[in-house]
Amino acid sequence: MAADPLYDAAQRASRAGALAGGLLMLAAAVLVSVDVIVRKLANVTLGGADELAGYALAIGSTWSFAFVLLNRGNVRIDALYHRLSAPLAAACDLLAVLALLAFGGVVAWHGWGVVAQSWARNSHSNSSLAVPLVVPQALWWIGYAWFVACALLLLVRATARVAARDWPAVNRLVGARSIEEDAADELAHARSLQAQGGEGGAR
Repeated sequence: MAADPLYDAAQRASRAGALAGGLLMLAAAVLVSVDVIVRKLANVTLGGADELAGYALAIGSTWSFAFVLLNRGNVRIDALYHRLSAPLAAACDLLAVLALLAFGGVVAWHGWGVVAQSWARNSHSNSSLAVPLVVPQALWWIGYAWFVACALLLLVRATARVAARDWPAVNRLVGARSIEEDAADELAHARSLQAQGGEGGAR
């Protein structure tokens, strides 16, 4: 497939977002663990750990959606998919992306209404932290907005490949991953780790 700077930039940004979201959830897990331990040993609570963990889970999840989409990691029911002809499989792939785009678009649209309302009313959480709700809600919404943008980019690129009848390119963009692809990726990852281990031992 020819170089696509916009698609490559979306990949890099989505990977960074997924990494940031993962670190955010890891930090939340550490905070909750510390809170549980301190509560058990000293009968003291840090306060707000569960609330912050909830925000982290929501934000970290949406920030990973685009990365999963661009890397074809979303779950597919593919019992019959791999038996379809290339044009029919491509049509199913386009329909799947369109459905994801429609769902994400609806959530992002209504999510923005929630964010705008929290901003207008200066809403705060009903807790000891009194978190301005617009902050976690806006961060959560950014993940959905980016997901919609990436889904739209995929739909445009895949539609162009369908028009050109380039079925392998369509599959690489939006097709369901095969067992062979997953196995090849795992082998490549294992070889990379083995190579890194060999270089470390050589030093």
